[in-house]
Amino acid sequence: MFATSAAVKALARREATRNASVSVRAMANLAAYDDFGKNVFAGKVADEYLQKHGASKATLDDPNWVNTDADKVANAVFDW
Repeated sequence: MFATSAAVKALARREATRNASVSVRAMANLAAYDDFGKNVFAGKVADEYLQKHGASKATLDDPNWVNTDADKVANAVFDW
């Protein structure tokens, strides 16, 4: 595929340089992430909707809710 190992090294160098510059540019502006995590179904917000469906926010603290209360949580999230 490659004529020489020099070609392989040059390609690897070019890819490493390109990947490094992309990751630096992507993190240079964090303003795009200011709203990250604001719309989360948890805490008081979740409790309001879960109570309408016969559950509470404590339901989400136990990972077993997936087996026992999945329909209640799904309906609450749907209403949210």
